[in-house]
Amino acid sequence: MSSLPDRRLLESWQDPKAAPYVRIERLTKKFGDVYAVDDVSLNIFQGEFFSLLGSSGCGKSTLLRLLAGLEYPTSGRIHIDGVDVTDVPPYSRPVNMMFQSYALFPHMTVEQNIDFGLRQDRLPRRERAERIGEMLDLLKITPLRKRRPDQLSGGQRQRVALARSLAKHPKLLLLDEPLGALDKRLRENTQFELVNLQERLGTTFVTVTHDQEEAMTMSSRIAIMEAGQIMQIDTPTAIYEFPNCRFVAEFIGSVNLFEGKIVERQGDQVLIEAQFGGLMRMRSFQPHAIGTPVMVAIRPEKMRLCETPGGDGVNRLQGIVEDIAYLGDVSIYRIRTGSGLLAEMTLTNIQPRTEQALTWEQEAVIEWSPTSGVVLTE
Repeated sequence: MSSLPDRRLLESWQDPKAAPYVRIERLTKKFGDVYAVDDVSLNIFQGEFFSLLGSSGCGKSTLLRLLAGLEYPTSGRIHIDGVDVTDVPPYSRPVNMMFQSYALFPHMTVEQNIDFGLRQDRLPRRERAERIGEMLDLLKITPLRKRRPDQLSGGQRQRVALARSLAKHPKLLLLDEPLGALDKRLRENTQFELVNLQERLGTTFVTVTHDQEEAMTMSSRIAIMEAGQIMQIDTPTAIYEFPNCRFVAEFIGSVNLFEGKIVERQGDQVLIEAQFGGLMRMRSFQPHAIGTPVMVAIRPEKMRLCETPGGDGVNRLQGIVEDIAYLGDVSIYRIRTGSGLLAEMTLTNIQPRTEQALTWEQEAVIEWSPTSGVVLTE
């Protein structure tokens, strides 16, 4: 009985034959003596939903403005669809941008604001009407179509600005904190709708955000930025499960970091003498030498309560429950060890319960598997 060959579809960024739609080469932007963007190189491919994620002042918005042509680089080049646009003015680039400040026309209604760019492009009346209706429905602003910007809330104005940007069906859409002013429920719904629309249009999206959940939900890939540099570029899953440095591990989600040094290597596992006084056995494919100082990064949900005391004590922590946070779907426990280390564990509340699995001041032993975390050297 023959079986079909294993054909796994490569993502565009994994395909060596794929040409990037946006290519940034050693881009630097200085304001005086400050490096807002510092020697950044990256490729963004056709149809990607690419996010620049970082805290305020990390350089992500400056990088977006460089792509839009609103800033010109100190050095480096920008190519879009194979064309060098480094010195091309913004109105001649094949991009559209949604500004964080909305930039709506105050004397126009909602539908007139959405229609403005379509009129500039001389689209037929019927097609303009269809696109306006599509955007009004997508952003749930149909009842607002006859209002002017001064009759809208901040969140409503942001939705209109997003609708106006999407209505032109640009090949490259740049979004600066696109969902920042929306309430939590509307923001969550818009995230999925925005991804669905992006896939339907085939538009390449590059968005700037400081919201981790937003970036993880919408992005095909994420670039983590800090001090003008890119720390890691990867899929949301890879960045969360396999951070490449301490900064990324701490920036994305919650994490336990246990410091120690390697004392033994066996195949694809290393034995680590931890500073908290125990031993850790972790999987690592890196050629770490004996004696190398390392950190083990383990997410709180990878921890579990130890139900079989005894054994060799490897990959275990014992301490006292210091804090508890009940969040409905999960409970967070912070456990203080005798050495003063604070470890965090998350348990899913699968069954309805009136009491927590652990209580304050209770002694607890937690453990993890060798594949539950990553070994970092920086």
